[in-house]
Parts: sequence; C-alpha cells; structure tokens
Amino acid sequence: MSLPLTFVTITPKAKHTATVIFAHGLGDDGLEFSNNKEMRTIASQLPHIKWVFPNAPERSITAWKGDSRRKGSTRGWLDVLHEPLMYSSEYDDIQEYDEGIMQSVKYLDAFIQSEINSGISEGRIVLGGFGQGGAISLIAGLGGSQWRGASDTKDGWKLGGIISLGGWLPMREKYNKRLAMHASTIPVFWGHGVQNESVTWGLSWESAKFIEDKIEVRYGQYTKMGEPGVSFMSYGVGQWMAESEMEDLRLFLKKVLPLEG
Repeated sequence: MSLPLTFVTITPKAKHTATVIFAHGLGDDGLEFSNNKEMRTIASQLPHIKWVFPNAPERSITAWKGDSRRKGSTRGWLDVLHEPLMYSSEYDDIQEYDEGIMQSVKYLDAFIQSEINSGISEGRIVLGGFGQGGAISLIAGLGGSQWRGASDTKDGWKLGGIISLGGWLPMREKYNKRLAMHASTIPVFWGHGVQNESVTWGLSWESAKFIEDKIEVRYGQYTKMGEPGVSFMSYGVGQWMAESEMEDLRLFLKKVLPLEG
C-alpha cells in the first residue's frame, strides 16, 4: 500500500518478526532519530525488529505566529496552542485542534496497516515517539474508533506496546472518553526527564495520573515494566533521552517483542 508520509527505516539484521514505528518530536524528522546512536545500538541488540521513522507533515504553529524568530510552520504531529506548553480543558472544545490530531492518527494508522499487510501481526508492533511523537502515539495506540472518524468502526489496535518519551496528553476529557475497550491490556513505557522544560515533568505525570481510573499507572516499578498498563519512569535529564532511559527502553522492547524461534 502507498503510505501518506515519507519515512526512514532501520532494516532488521535477522528475520523480520516485529516492528517499531517511532514518531519524532516537533521540528525534528525521521532521519535524525534513525541516525541517533542510542537508537542504532538498540536496533543492533534486537536484530529481529524493523524500525520505521515517519516524517510528520509541515503545519502552522499557533503559538509561533507573530514571532519573527521562528518560521510560521514546521514538521509536527499536532498544533501548539500556547507556550510554555500547558493543558487547558478549553483545548477539548477546539474543533480544528481535534481534527488535526485525528489526521495524524490516520497517518500512523496507515503505517501500522502497512506492517500488518506485510505479515507482522498487531501484537508484534510497537508504536512510540518523542515529545509530540509520544503524545500522538498515546492517542493512536490506545485510542478507539472515535479518534478515527465516524466511518471507522475498528476500536483501535491491539498492539504489542506503546512508547512515550517526553510525551503528554494534549486532550484529557476526550482522551478518556475515546480510549479503546482493550487499552488497559497494552503495555506502555512512559519515560520523562525531570529537567525537561519544553514538556515539564509535572505536565507529563499529571497526564498519566489522569487516566489511572481506566489504565493501571505504576511509578518506577522496574520489575513490572512491559506488563499491561503504564510504567512511568523518571530520568535526571532535560528534553533529550538519557542513556539509562534508552537501556530501559531496550529491556521493555525485549519483553514485549521477544525474539521468536
């Protein structure tokens, strides 16, 4: 099938039996993450996994309008309505914001479907991302049909896992209402730097806590990492990914996408 966005891949070195689809952050691109040293190390240690890094489309950023220091548009999975980044219940009522997120969900759905068409089952696919990529992965990976439009009756995907590095929930009330029925059965690795100023630790943790009535949320319980529910881990870094975080990510993937045979 033809895919709606350009992308970069890391080809598996062994038989391809699992896939990670990883969405970049605001203003980044797939190539940057595919060339990341830590990502490459994880890929070499899990040689059965194919990595796919989609490039988000260019979009205008509301919070940047009138700022001569910034371009009017950049690669992004969703709009930024306010800086510094924050949550407001008003966001749930902005139709254009909602529609923009739903369009990005459809983009990622196309990549998931492409992997399924190639012979990889839903349970052998992990969807994840960094920053905005983490936010949209939490929506596309755990959300049901209401994120996908009236014509789509499929209640989301039963994926092997979800990754959110430095992510948050841009909508909360709608997110809770639109969770897939099986969302609580999917393992989620949610890592966040305590010194992150772009997406604060508090915003991320509040997002995770908001859904704990629907999905189990565990803080720092390494022994349960990779089990159904959210494993929320903190790291002593800013916006970028810590070495210890990448090692935890490797262990998470090793558990949810084990080598077969």
